[in-house]
Amino acid sequence: MFERFAFFRSHLPLAAIVLLAACSPQPDAAVSLSPVPFAMNVPPALAPRLETGPVEGPFGQEVERAGALASTTLYYRPVEQGEKVIFLTAYWFPADKFDALLSPDQPPLFGTEVSRQDGNVLSVAGPVDAIFAPDTPDGRNLTALYGVIYLPETYRADN
Repeated sequence: MFERFAFFRSHLPLAAIVLLAACSPQPDAAVSLSPVPFAMNVPPALAPRLETGPVEGPFGQEVERAGALASTTLYYRPVEQGEKVIFLTAYWFPADKFDALLSPDQPPLFGTEVSRQDGNVLSVAGPVDAIFAPDTPDGRNLTALYGVIYLPETYRADN
């Protein structure tokens, strides 16, 4: 019995390092929102499921007319079979143009402000309703993302 104790005692530092590494949270992965000059921090397992693209169609033209410096759509590719879905849209506006678009009696057309830097505003518009059933893998993934999309610390400058 004492031999076993001596073995564990001599290997305790190594065992502690392995145990702490296993318990440490994994650092977030960054998904670029280019041409919006920010990256979004997401759980590493979700990063491969996300891709960006332009804001398309008539609304893309509306974004340009409103004075956005840049915008991008963030898509989520489901675990199960199916087409990718729009998860959020990110906008980069001059602050004066963004502020002029706000109206107290209607939801923001170009998202909710999450960061204001150097005279510009990063805003995001996420899903209004559940895209997938919450008890599915895709529902759990998007619920995890939805919980952080309006937090400023989720984004970092990405020049």
